[in-house]
Amino acid sequence: MRRRQRGVVLLLLLVLGLCALAALGLPWLAGLAAPAAPAAGHDAAALRSARDALLAYAATYPDRAGLASRSAGPGLLPCPDTRLDRNDVAGQADPPCALSSGTETGLLPWRTLDLPALRDGSGAPLWYALANGYRNNPAGVVNSDTVAGLRLDSCRPENRAIAALLIAPGPALPGQQRNPQLASARYTPAHYLEAANASRGDACFSSAPGDAANDTVLAIDRQTLNGVIETRVLAELQRALRRYYADPDGNDLAGRDPRCVAAGLASECDNAWPWLSPWTPPNTATYLGQAGVRSGQVPLRRVGVGFPAAFSLRWQLPAGLLAFSGATPPAESCLRDSAALCLLQPAGFGAPVELLRPSAAPGGRCLWPGGPALRCEQTLEVADPGGAGGRLQRLEVLEIRGLPRTITPPDAVRPRRESVSLRAAVLPVGARLALTMTDTLLNSAGQRATLGSAQLTLEGGAAVTAFELAEVPLDLEVDDDGVLEPATWPSPGELPAWFTANGWQGFVRLAHAPAGCTPDLDCLQLTQGDPERVLAPAAVAVLAGAALAGQQRGSGGAEAWFEGQNARPGLHFEARPAAADFNDRVLRLDAHD
Repeated sequence: MRRRQRGVVLLLLLVLGLCALAALGLPWLAGLAAPAAPAAGHDAAALRSARDALLAYAATYPDRAGLASRSAGPGLLPCPDTRLDRNDVAGQADPPCALSSGTETGLLPWRTLDLPALRDGSGAPLWYALANGYRNNPAGVVNSDTVAGLRLDSCRPENRAIAALLIAPGPALPGQQRNPQLASARYTPAHYLEAANASRGDACFSSAPGDAANDTVLAIDRQTLNGVIETRVLAELQRALRRYYADPDGNDLAGRDPRCVAAGLASECDNAWPWLSPWTPPNTATYLGQAGVRSGQVPLRRVGVGFPAAFSLRWQLPAGLLAFSGATPPAESCLRDSAALCLLQPAGFGAPVELLRPSAAPGGRCLWPGGPALRCEQTLEVADPGGAGGRLQRLEVLEIRGLPRTITPPDAVRPRRESVSLRAAVLPVGARLALTMTDTLLNSAGQRATLGSAQLTLEGGAAVTAFELAEVPLDLEVDDDGVLEPATWPSPGELPAWFTANGWQGFVRLAHAPAGCTPDLDCLQLTQGDPERVLAPAAVAVLAGAALAGQQRGSGGAEAWFEGQNARPGLHFEARPAAADFNDRVLRLDAHD
């Protein structure tokens, strides 16, 4: 026993002695005193912490305070810490960054990531490299097809599969000068990194250690980052679809629709999925809901994108300011009252003509400028009764802002729609209503001549005898003010601005079944799991991953975006693990989940 104790004491003395000698600066003894395994374990733990923080940053990027643009979506990562200049602090990202300027590689911006100052087992700070496609400054479009850009262990041009890299430098090698007090040494890769990792601007990195290299590299490839990004995208889509289904007319109070309560019906009496847009290649898709379409694309009403609207329009506006221009502008009576008899006899017409207002505007179009505003227009046309081939066109443009609206849920023949109806009312403060009429004469040769225009404008406080704008299609709206579904302007199913800004609508296929569907007839089928199970969900959302080999995403069909059953028309879908021939992500939605 005493002999064993003496052996333990001698071993402890030997370790303490080696540590003391290592402290004197003998590098070969330092290696003996600090076993490799614990150092490697420390390196791996630090790298994993940094990777997890970067992935969390990418997933929550749209939620960060102070973003300059609402189009910035998930997937964006901070620039590296590449300098320490005036008003700068260590560990802070230094934008802008780019491969072309050699600023894609630098120290990990631990402060920006809300991390402690992570170091590897040797005490060296972690390094970080970022592909152009995912940098947040300058930021670009990020979706499943974003090119990663960085290469690891093979510098062939086609091997750009890495989105970001984390590097633990390891102990200093001969020739490396690591003085953290000197910025010139602190931010010089060659003082910490070796081989391909020590160069900047070439997108080429190496994970192979050796006698002349001791970097430990952890890569974040595109597939890993896409998994985080696509999960966030599906979560936003799920939230919007659930909100739409639960309250398609936007008038539920504490979970109950007053009309359902009054009729003694269940609270979900008006629950409904949106009618979808027929699936077409994303570069030509309209994303407009069509009644009866249960399998297709996300139906959207986007800021600044016009859409056809067979609306109806009626008004009586005794108040408001008038403005006229041109030789023969429309008469005041035509602007004041939609039922007024509007007779015109342009030069060259054989007799007076009457412009009749249709009950609906089949050729009308509307545009959502954003917020509580809407712009709709329609063209009325009449031919020369003298038969000379001329035509008179009157373009009516209606612009409203801040008027109270009502939403009607989708029914068997129409998508969800909105209406504005006022009777003996006064416009609220901040509201505006403007009606502009412009008359144009077209002769038989197709030559155009503007006859004149007139505008009637009403602001808050103006009296309105009657005003009605009805049946304007209202698909899922895209947010424009940074607040999803604000209480002052409810529109259930609103999607964040970054959803369309980054083109995610082109990666989605949706389907939903009718209530009380019949199996093998109009119910959905979702095959998933191992062993396989066939489910019958109320709705399914499929999100396409990055283009696989053979998928040409120009004007190709659904097979250029989705795989297996998900690429085929019909009601059958499948969910399975990612593989070389499958990377769709499938979201199952039930009516009461």
